[in-house]
Amino acid sequence: MNDRLQILDQQTLATATALSQSTRMGPMLVAMGKLSPADLNAILAMQKKQGLRFGDAALHLGLVSADDINAILAEQFAYTQTPAASSKLDHRLSALFQPDSNQAEALRSLRSELMLRYFNPQPQRAVALVSTEDAEGTALTTANLAISFAQLGLRTLLIDSNLRAPQLNRLFHLPEHAPGLSDWIAERTSVAPSAIEQVRSLWVLPAGTRAPNPQELLASKHYQERVNPLIQQFDITLINTAPLDSNRDAQLVAAQAGAALLIARQHVTHTKALLAISSRLRELGVRLLGTALLG
Repeated sequence: MNDRLQILDQQTLATATALSQSTRMGPMLVAMGKLSPADLNAILAMQKKQGLRFGDAALHLGLVSADDINAILAEQFAYTQTPAASSKLDHRLSALFQPDSNQAEALRSLRSELMLRYFNPQPQRAVALVSTEDAEGTALTTANLAISFAQLGLRTLLIDSNLRAPQLNRLFHLPEHAPGLSDWIAERTSVAPSAIEQVRSLWVLPAGTRAPNPQELLASKHYQERVNPLIQQFDITLINTAPLDSNRDAQLVAAQAGAALLIARQHVTHTKALLAISSRLRELGVRLLGTALLG
């Protein structure tokens, strides 16, 4: 009996040694139910015999799929995996669905500029994204930029303050009539940001019920009392706003955030309108971080 126990201990030690010399991919695949212990030993044997990487050996034996390997690599490198084509998230979220595209790279460059110029060092935490006329484009840019920040592992909050024509519900497949910012400010119900399952470190607070008095809600002390403490719980907060062509809601939100990034569309946004917005926001004490030009 003792001899048998000794043999088993030696086998266990050998397996543990082999695992320590490989990546953590094997134990992670076992924990996910993708591999059995016997599969793991077979992969380790091939890895040792042919000098392959663990993932290549597992694929060669047909024990896992390429998607399984990519999922583990995303986990190991704390990177958001590209969702399946069947995902109900809006596929225009290029930072998520087309991470190798020029648009995604441009978002990463914008993220770096904001990190260098504003978010580092802390305690600057919030930025309102403001445009003259493009509600959809502003929301899409804000959402993609938020995803880009979340991909750094930063706790990122995305708020939809466009109480007149909410935009983020559809992008993130949230219930159309889900309570949100307006309901919270009006004290109709308590609301918590929704964690986005497909994007680690990202939470979204939707606009909520379309209220008859959006400007009064955004100017109220309840907005400050609710939103300011919430912002402190996150590393980064990006706030989507209503366009300034028909109302001044965005000015209120930007003034509360303290900083704004202007969104302009090439061949659409008039320079005169952009200059007027810039001047007005500066008068309100808002720090302008620059202008993002959409194609």
